[in-house]
Amino acid sequence: MKTKLSICRKKARFASVDEAEAAAEAAPFKLRAYRCELCRRYHLTSRTKGMKTPRAELARLRGAD
Repeated sequence: MKTKLSICRKKARFASVDEAEAAAEAAPFKLRAYRCELCRRYHLTSRTKGMKTPRAELARLRGAD
């Protein structure tokens, strides 16, 4: 996913994918983490079309079975 510099500067930055996924789990709606090509940190997005399912979401789905 490509992020514009102006958007990158506005978004929360996370040092690790685990930090970002923990924040995504705490959100009241579905978010996923991705690594930004500009700042090399992790951001959150609500876009999921054509993307891999996050680890946290897979774990939740497995727990529901």
